[in-house]
Amino acid sequence: MLDREPTDDEFDALVVAGLDDATFGTEQGLPIAEFDREAPTLADAIATAVRAIDSVGLVALRVLDQDLVTLADIADRIGQSRESVRRYSTGERGPGGFPPPANPVREGTIFYRWSEVAPWMSRNLGLDIPENDLALVVANLVLQARQHRDRVAHMAALSDLLAA
Repeated sequence: MLDREPTDDEFDALVVAGLDDATFGTEQGLPIAEFDREAPTLADAIATAVRAIDSVGLVALRVLDQDLVTLADIADRIGQSRESVRRYSTGERGPGGFPPPANPVREGTIFYRWSEVAPWMSRNLGLDIPENDLALVVANLVLQARQHRDRVAHMAALSDLLAA
Protein backbone atom coordinates (compact mmCIF):
# COMPACT_ATOMS: atom_id res chain seq x y z
CA MET A 1 0.00 0.00 0.00
CA LEU A 2 1.27 3.46 -0.90
CA ASP A 3 0.72 6.82 0.77
CA ARG A 4 -1.02 8.09 -2.37
CA GLU A 5 -1.58 7.28 -6.02
CA PRO A 6 1.40 8.08 -8.25
CA THR A 7 1.10 10.94 -10.72
CA ASP A 8 1.80 10.25 -14.39
CA ASP A 9 5.36 11.62 -14.00
CA GLU A 10 5.94 9.50 -10.88
CA PHE A 11 4.57 6.45 -12.65
CA ASP A 12 7.08 6.98 -15.48
CA ALA A 13 9.85 7.43 -12.90
CA LEU A 14 8.77 4.23 -11.14
CA VAL A 15 9.19 2.28 -14.37
CA VAL A 16 12.64 3.82 -14.89
CA ALA A 17 13.51 2.95 -11.25
CA GLY A 18 12.90 -0.72 -11.97
CA LEU A 19 9.24 -1.11 -11.10
CA ASP A 20 8.21 -2.34 -14.52
CA ASP A 21 7.12 -5.52 -12.73
CA ALA A 22 4.44 -3.67 -10.75
CA THR A 23 0.79 -2.97 -11.38
CA PHE A 24 -0.63 0.13 -9.70
CA GLY A 25 -4.25 0.68 -8.80
CA THR A 26 -6.68 1.15 -5.96
CA GLU A 27 -8.42 -1.35 -3.74
CA GLN A 28 -11.30 -0.15 -1.58
CA GLY A 29 -10.14 3.40 -2.30
CA LEU A 30 -6.55 2.76 -1.16
CA PRO A 31 -3.57 3.04 -3.53
CA ILE A 32 -1.76 -0.26 -3.99
CA ALA A 33 1.05 -1.74 -6.03
CA GLU A 34 1.18 -5.43 -6.85
CA PHE A 35 4.52 -6.98 -7.79
CA ASP A 36 5.66 -9.98 -9.74
CA ARG A 37 9.31 -9.69 -8.76
CA GLU A 38 12.18 -12.14 -9.22
CA ALA A 39 14.47 -12.11 -6.18
CA PRO A 40 16.44 -14.60 -4.09
CA THR A 41 14.01 -14.16 -1.17
CA LEU A 42 10.76 -12.40 -0.38
CA ALA A 43 12.70 -10.02 1.89
CA ASP A 44 14.96 -9.05 -1.03
CA ALA A 45 11.96 -8.50 -3.29
CA ILE A 46 10.27 -6.26 -0.73
CA ALA A 47 13.43 -4.27 0.02
CA THR A 48 14.22 -3.55 -3.64
CA ALA A 49 10.62 -2.57 -4.37
CA VAL A 50 10.47 -0.22 -1.37
CA ARG A 51 13.79 1.41 -2.34
CA ALA A 52 12.49 2.02 -5.87
CA ILE A 53 9.26 3.51 -4.48
CA ASP A 54 11.34 5.73 -2.16
CA SER A 55 13.46 6.92 -5.09
CA VAL A 56 10.53 8.73 -6.70
CA GLY A 57 9.22 10.35 -3.51
CA LEU A 58 6.37 7.98 -2.71
CA VAL A 59 6.10 6.17 0.61
CA ALA A 60 5.38 2.47 0.97
CA LEU A 61 3.09 2.23 4.00
CA ARG A 62 2.82 -1.53 4.30
CA VAL A 63 2.89 -4.80 2.47
CA LEU A 64 -0.36 -6.66 2.61
CA ASP A 65 -0.10 -9.59 4.90
CA GLN A 66 -2.41 -11.70 6.96
CA ASP A 67 -0.90 -11.19 10.42
CA LEU A 68 -4.12 -10.43 12.29
CA VAL A 69 -6.15 -13.63 12.36
CA THR A 70 -9.14 -15.04 14.17
CA LEU A 71 -9.31 -18.55 15.58
CA ALA A 72 -11.30 -19.51 12.48
CA ASP A 73 -8.50 -18.13 10.24
CA ILE A 74 -5.92 -20.13 12.21
CA ALA A 75 -8.02 -23.26 11.87
CA ASP A 76 -8.23 -22.78 8.10
CA ARG A 77 -4.48 -22.25 7.82
CA ILE A 78 -3.55 -25.38 9.75
CA GLY A 79 -6.37 -27.61 8.53
CA GLN A 80 -8.00 -28.19 11.90
CA SER A 81 -11.41 -27.32 13.29
CA ARG A 82 -12.13 -23.99 14.93
CA GLU A 83 -13.01 -25.83 18.14
CA SER A 84 -9.64 -27.56 18.13
CA VAL A 85 -7.86 -24.21 17.82
CA ARG A 86 -10.11 -22.64 20.46
CA ARG A 87 -9.04 -25.39 22.84
CA TYR A 88 -5.35 -24.68 22.10
CA SER A 89 -6.01 -21.01 22.86
CA THR A 90 -7.58 -21.77 26.24
CA GLY A 91 -5.01 -24.41 27.22
CA GLU A 92 -7.62 -27.20 27.21
CA ARG A 93 -5.58 -28.90 24.49
CA GLY A 94 -1.86 -28.96 23.80
CA PRO A 95 0.96 -27.85 26.09
CA GLY A 96 -0.50 -24.44 26.98
CA GLY A 97 1.19 -21.12 26.49
CA PHE A 98 -0.83 -20.20 23.38
CA PRO A 99 -0.06 -16.58 22.40
CA PRO A 100 -2.43 -14.01 23.87
CA PRO A 101 -4.93 -12.12 21.72
CA ALA A 102 -3.77 -8.90 20.07
CA ASN A 103 -6.89 -7.18 21.43
CA PRO A 104 -7.68 -8.97 24.71
CA VAL A 105 -9.96 -6.35 26.26
CA ARG A 106 -12.01 -5.59 23.17
CA GLU A 107 -15.62 -6.66 22.80
CA GLY A 108 -16.47 -8.62 19.68
CA THR A 109 -14.06 -10.40 17.38
CA ILE A 110 -10.79 -11.42 18.98
CA PHE A 111 -7.66 -11.27 16.85
CA TYR A 112 -4.33 -13.03 17.25
CA ARG A 113 -1.03 -12.32 15.52
CA TRP A 114 -0.07 -15.06 13.08
CA SER A 115 3.56 -14.04 13.66
CA GLU A 116 3.13 -15.20 17.28
CA VAL A 117 0.81 -18.15 16.65
CA ALA A 118 2.87 -19.67 13.80
CA PRO A 119 6.03 -20.26 15.89
CA TRP A 120 3.88 -21.71 18.70
CA MET A 121 2.23 -24.07 16.21
CA SER A 122 5.61 -25.04 14.78
CA ARG A 123 7.22 -25.59 18.19
CA ASN A 124 4.32 -27.37 19.86
CA LEU A 125 2.52 -29.13 17.02
CA GLY A 126 5.39 -29.69 14.58
CA LEU A 127 3.67 -27.73 11.81
CA ASP A 128 5.82 -26.21 9.07
CA ILE A 129 5.14 -22.49 8.78
CA PRO A 130 6.41 -20.76 5.63
CA GLU A 131 9.26 -18.30 6.23
CA ASN A 132 7.48 -15.83 3.95
CA ASP A 133 4.69 -15.41 6.51
CA LEU A 134 7.17 -13.97 8.98
CA ALA A 135 9.04 -11.94 6.33
CA LEU A 136 5.82 -10.06 5.58
CA VAL A 137 5.30 -9.29 9.26
CA VAL A 138 8.85 -8.00 9.72
CA ALA A 139 8.60 -5.92 6.54
CA ASN A 140 5.50 -4.21 7.92
CA LEU A 141 7.18 -3.53 11.25
CA VAL A 142 10.14 -1.93 9.46
CA LEU A 143 7.87 0.19 7.25
CA GLN A 144 5.86 1.29 10.29
CA ALA A 145 9.05 2.25 12.15
CA ARG A 146 10.22 4.26 9.12
CA GLN A 147 6.95 6.25 9.15
CA HIS A 148 7.45 7.29 12.78
CA ARG A 149 11.22 7.59 13.02
CA ASP A 150 11.26 11.39 12.76
CA ARG A 151 8.69 11.74 15.57
CA VAL A 152 10.40 9.54 18.16
CA ALA A 153 13.03 11.12 20.37
CA HIS A 154 16.23 9.08 20.46
CA MET A 155 15.09 6.75 17.67
CA ALA A 156 18.68 5.50 17.39
CA ALA A 157 18.33 3.80 20.78
CA LEU A 158 15.38 1.82 19.44
CA SER A 159 16.88 1.07 16.03
CA ASP A 160 19.98 -0.23 17.82
CA LEU A 161 17.73 -2.90 19.35
CA LEU A 162 17.07 -4.25 15.89
CA ALA A 163 20.77 -4.35 15.07
CA ALA A 164 21.64 -6.11 18.34
